[in-house]
Amino acid sequence: MATGVGVAVSFLLLAVALCFVALVTSGTRMTTPGQSVSAPGGIAEPSADAKALIEELRLLRGDIGKLQEELRGASWNAGAAQGESEVSAPAVSGTAMALPAPVVGGAKPDDPAKRDGSLLLAVITNPAHFDERAHVRRFYQEAFPEERTKVRVVFVVGKNIYLGNPPKPLSAEKKAMMAKLTAESKEFGDIVWVDGRENLPHVGKATEKSAAWWQTAPSLGSYGHYCKSDDDSLIHISRLRRDLEAAGERTLYGYVAFRGWKPSYKFQACGIDVRPWAVEKALQGRDMGRNENCTDSVGPFPYAGGNLVCMGQVLARTLAGDSHFDGFIRKAHERNDNGMSCKNPFECASQPWETHMWHHEDAGISYNLFRSLVRNKVTGVKVVKIQPWVHIQHWLRDNITEPIPLVVIHNLKTLKLVKNVTADWRIDLGPWGPEEESFDCAACSKQWGWKWARTCASGDGDWCDALTEFDPNDFYTCCFKTYPTWVMQRMNAEEKARNEAERERRKQKEALKAAAAAAAAGLKKAPARLRRRR
Repeated sequence: MATGVGVAVSFLLLAVALCFVALVTSGTRMTTPGQSVSAPGGIAEPSADAKALIEELRLLRGDIGKLQEELRGASWNAGAAQGESEVSAPAVSGTAMALPAPVVGGAKPDDPAKRDGSLLLAVITNPAHFDERAHVRRFYQEAFPEERTKVRVVFVVGKNIYLGNPPKPLSAEKKAMMAKLTAESKEFGDIVWVDGRENLPHVGKATEKSAAWWQTAPSLGSYGHYCKSDDDSLIHISRLRRDLEAAGERTLYGYVAFRGWKPSYKFQACGIDVRPWAVEKALQGRDMGRNENCTDSVGPFPYAGGNLVCMGQVLARTLAGDSHFDGFIRKAHERNDNGMSCKNPFECASQPWETHMWHHEDAGISYNLFRSLVRNKVTGVKVVKIQPWVHIQHWLRDNITEPIPLVVIHNLKTLKLVKNVTADWRIDLGPWGPEEESFDCAACSKQWGWKWARTCASGDGDWCDALTEFDPNDFYTCCFKTYPTWVMQRMNAEEKARNEAERERRKQKEALKAAAAAAAAGLKKAPARLRRRR
């Protein structure tokens, strides 16, 4: 039976190839079904013949999926490509999700009235974190039942494993782990398999997965916003959804700083600060205290940390459909195939440019978004910065037991910490109105002093033929997410009381330690007869 199905799949693949040749020879660029294609000077619709061929491709792809379901299993083919092992992602069914197709060639935002939901949240996850996913999945379902029709949460894993160069055999332990993951995917239907590899040979372990998520996210459905988080973070999805709906679909939302980036496939960030003018000084060579040369870099651009970054649909579709971003990703895969492994950021950053690998995950995504928005002349972009300790906590603090406008808690590196947060977090929206959790928006030059930026004037893929300067205020508006002032006052008072109590505890401990040391010293100096009497 399996042999017959395999032959059938082969014939269907041949039919797909013939359809593809027909599309190419007709001069029509293939896209994801239902998407339009980019053309010089605007967005052109496919011809009637091309549409028919695209529909035939779609039907053939569905037939292949049905046939492959009969061959489906948790089989991993070691050495399927240089340095990787590939897993068969679950086919589309009622409970499992297939590998999404990239959005190619730029796509228009669709009709808001036909949305699948308000928010699609991806959690980039380690395949081995079965218990963490189970707990997080249950938390979101039980804590936010009112969001089920508005917010969809998925877990993102790579469909391949990097096995080294030259590749080593996949261990029995990893085979068993991925078989278990495939079963989990079929049971819950919330795992997205993307075209990225697990276990990359450098500190940017999730770069391929993260890029693949942003390239394919819009193909998973029509949502107002698309977000990415990590499996060591927990999100208040009700507050997040409310924020994003209020901000609009041209929004970049997260804990924002500013960065520079070296283009032309150098894969290296350069400069970072919450103040854009400080990065500007580095890029212009006016920061004499730096030990790196950023004068060849693009930026400053807004960079959202990976604990939570959200893009409105306009931004997500612009990035996913950018052929330059696709070229960046392809070259990054090639470098990972052939590059030398490195174990810390300094070692990775010191590698020669011709073999340098992409390890600044979130900075690389933010850089590509920046170039794509400016290249495609997307204006009216709203950058929303959530603020530390009020909206984002980088580790667990006692005040989550009180209502505060918290959006994300990060750095939950153990299952015990995850359980502690889900047990203690006061997730009610607090005794204040939504108007006190609004946005303070102004020109970026006024809000954060962002008055200057530069990008590449031309160049295919990530190549940069020349740099050109521009005013970022022509594209961006900058916003702080606000909060009730009395909440911050209360948090500061609680923090002060905790610090004072901790200082008092340490003083008492030191006093007891000193008294014990003095008693021991006095006993040592006493005459022998007194020591014996004691």
